[in-house]
Amino acid sequence: MAVVNIPPNQVIYKLGAIPGTMHVYNTGNPGGGATTYNITILNVGAWTDVVIQTGHTDPYQPNGNVVFVQNLGPSRLQVLYVESELTVEQAGGRSVKEFPVLDAPAG
Repeated sequence: MAVVNIPPNQVIYKLGAIPGTMHVYNTGNPGGGATTYNITILNVGAWTDVVIQTGHTDPYQPNGNVVFVQNLGPSRLQVLYVESELTVEQAGGRSVKEFPVLDAPAG
Protein backbone atom coordinates (compact mmCIF):
# COMPACT_ATOMS: atom_id res chain seq x y z
CA MET A 1 0.00 0.00 0.00
CA ALA A 2 1.30 3.44 -0.86
CA VAL A 3 0.43 6.47 1.24
CA VAL A 4 1.40 9.79 -0.32
CA ASN A 5 1.20 12.94 1.82
CA ILE A 6 0.09 16.02 -0.14
CA PRO A 7 0.80 19.24 1.79
CA PRO A 8 -1.56 22.23 1.51
CA ASN A 9 0.92 24.30 -0.50
CA GLN A 10 -0.94 24.65 -3.84
CA VAL A 11 1.85 22.79 -5.69
CA ILE A 12 0.70 20.39 -8.43
CA TYR A 13 2.13 16.91 -7.78
CA LYS A 14 2.44 14.26 -10.48
CA LEU A 15 1.94 10.91 -8.73
CA GLY A 16 2.51 8.77 -11.80
CA ALA A 17 0.43 5.84 -13.02
CA ILE A 18 -1.78 4.38 -10.29
CA PRO A 19 -3.29 0.93 -10.80
CA GLY A 20 -6.86 0.20 -9.73
CA THR A 21 -8.57 2.41 -7.17
CA MET A 22 -7.08 5.28 -5.17
CA HIS A 23 -8.48 7.24 -2.25
CA VAL A 24 -7.96 10.90 -1.29
CA TYR A 25 -8.22 11.30 2.50
CA ASN A 26 -8.46 14.56 4.48
CA THR A 27 -6.25 14.17 7.56
CA GLY A 28 -7.61 17.31 9.26
CA ASN A 29 -4.02 18.14 10.19
CA PRO A 30 -3.19 20.93 10.57
CA GLY A 31 -6.69 21.70 11.77
CA GLY A 32 -8.89 23.58 9.42
CA GLY A 33 -11.89 21.46 8.65
CA ALA A 34 -12.93 21.05 5.03
CA THR A 35 -10.07 21.04 2.50
CA THR A 36 -10.20 21.84 -1.21
CA TYR A 37 -8.18 20.10 -3.93
CA ASN A 38 -7.90 19.66 -7.69
CA ILE A 39 -7.26 16.30 -9.34
CA THR A 40 -6.61 15.23 -12.93
CA ILE A 41 -6.44 11.62 -14.08
CA LEU A 42 -5.18 11.43 -17.66
CA ASN A 43 -7.62 9.69 -20.01
CA VAL A 44 -10.27 9.69 -17.24
CA GLY A 45 -11.18 13.22 -16.15
CA ALA A 46 -10.46 16.35 -14.15
CA TRP A 47 -12.18 17.63 -11.02
CA THR A 48 -11.62 21.14 -9.68
CA ASP A 49 -12.35 22.73 -6.32
CA VAL A 50 -13.32 19.39 -4.75
CA VAL A 51 -14.26 19.95 -1.09
CA ILE A 52 -13.59 17.10 1.33
CA GLN A 53 -14.51 17.12 5.02
CA THR A 54 -12.04 16.14 7.75
CA GLY A 55 -11.81 12.36 8.11
CA HIS A 56 -13.58 11.71 4.80
CA THR A 57 -12.29 9.82 1.75
CA ASP A 58 -12.99 10.34 -1.96
CA PRO A 59 -12.41 7.29 -4.24
CA TYR A 60 -11.18 7.52 -7.83
CA GLN A 61 -10.48 4.90 -10.53
CA PRO A 62 -7.21 5.76 -12.33
CA ASN A 63 -6.88 2.17 -13.61
CA GLY A 64 -3.22 2.61 -14.59
CA ASN A 65 -3.43 6.23 -15.72
CA VAL A 66 -1.25 9.11 -14.49
CA VAL A 67 -2.63 11.20 -11.60
CA PHE A 68 -1.99 14.86 -10.70
CA VAL A 69 -3.13 16.36 -7.37
CA GLN A 70 -3.06 19.93 -6.08
CA ASN A 71 -3.98 20.60 -2.44
CA LEU A 72 -5.41 24.09 -1.89
CA GLY A 73 -5.68 23.55 1.88
CA PRO A 74 -6.01 24.10 4.68
CA SER A 75 -5.29 20.48 5.78
CA ARG A 76 -2.84 17.83 4.53
CA LEU A 77 -4.30 15.19 2.22
CA GLN A 78 -3.21 11.59 1.84
CA VAL A 79 -3.52 9.61 -1.38
CA LEU A 80 -3.76 5.88 -0.69
CA TYR A 81 -3.54 3.08 -3.24
CA VAL A 82 -2.30 -0.47 -3.75
CA GLU A 83 1.00 -0.54 -5.62
CA SER A 84 0.68 -4.21 -6.55
CA GLU A 85 -1.73 -6.98 -5.71
CA LEU A 86 -0.59 -10.14 -3.94
CA THR A 87 -1.98 -13.63 -3.75
CA VAL A 88 -2.80 -14.97 -0.28
CA GLU A 89 0.39 -17.04 -0.39
CA GLN A 90 2.57 -14.06 -1.41
CA ALA A 91 1.19 -12.17 1.59
CA GLY A 92 2.21 -15.01 3.92
CA GLY A 93 -1.21 -16.62 4.20
CA ARG A 94 -1.94 -20.33 4.09
CA SER A 95 -5.00 -22.53 3.99
CA VAL A 96 -6.38 -24.20 7.12
CA LYS A 97 -9.09 -26.83 7.53
CA GLU A 98 -11.26 -24.92 9.99
CA PHE A 99 -11.67 -21.69 11.90
CA PRO A 100 -10.10 -21.57 15.36
CA VAL A 101 -12.39 -22.15 18.34
CA LEU A 102 -12.70 -19.01 20.42
CA ASP A 103 -13.40 -18.91 24.12
CA ALA A 104 -16.85 -17.64 25.04
CA PRO A 105 -16.79 -13.99 26.14
CA ALA A 106 -16.88 -13.41 29.89
CA GLY A 107 -20.01 -11.97 31.19
